[in-house]
Amino acid sequence: MRLGVYEKALPTTLEWPQRLALAQRLGFDYLELSIDESDARLARLDAASPERAAIRAAVQGSGVPVFSICLSAHRRYPLGSADAATRQRAHDLLVSAIDLAVELGARVVQIAGYYVFYEDETPESVERYVAGLARGAAHAARAGVMLGIENMDTVGIASLEGGLAVVERVGSPWLQLYPDVGNLIERGRDPLSELDLARGRMVALHVKDARPGEPRRVPFGEGDVPYADAFARLAAGGYAGPVLVEMWNDDAPDSVQQLAAARAWVVERMLEGGLATEGVAA
Repeated sequence: MRLGVYEKALPTTLEWPQRLALAQRLGFDYLELSIDESDARLARLDAASPERAAIRAAVQGSGVPVFSICLSAHRRYPLGSADAATRQRAHDLLVSAIDLAVELGARVVQIAGYYVFYEDETPESVERYVAGLARGAAHAARAGVMLGIENMDTVGIASLEGGLAVVERVGSPWLQLYPDVGNLIERGRDPLSELDLARGRMVALHVKDARPGEPRRVPFGEGDVPYADAFARLAAGGYAGPVLVEMWNDDAPDSVQQLAAARAWVVERMLEGGLATEGVAA
């Protein structure tokens, strides 16, 4: 079992070697890199990007791997867009993220379950999204990188049931699910029955606490996600994949202490639920 941390949970003021060293000091096994819709993070997909080279060098020097990449840039450039140029840009971003994963040794690229984000969702946008994923999954297969659809907290795929329907339509073993348990609570879904549906189809797991209408920045233990029960359900299903602590640093003065406390809380719930924690320090 690997326990990872989202890049945005760590201080943005640190250089990459210090950022990875902090993740290691806090007891995390890997980092999830963010490629969001900002120009700065999109630039990481440029093969000549100085930051890309710095990330690669820091990973090689630290021993802390980038196991996964969170590709949320499809908010800005959705696969289901009505505009052909936008769809091509979305495909190019997906291909570049897969290629970056190969370069960094990452195993998983998380795909946001947005059919579209800044456009009105239509039946046609759903069809275009599925077609775009099928095209991207073919490149992922050639690269040997898994794609995982995340259920979202706003528009698009709201459940693992909905994500599984898309996975089955695409029909590629290289496209599976990347559940976000907090988002299930935010959207009024039952996380335990949803995790049962997703059994055998999960490449990784996002954990954050949440409440209905509050998908982010709810301190662990203060939300409505039944994590001990969720981890018990995962254990019963034989889940042994990575678990990713998702938080946002927000430049809070005590952000490192908050992250350390969050990690300890998650590990306690994993132990309480009987989820295998070999190699994860309590």
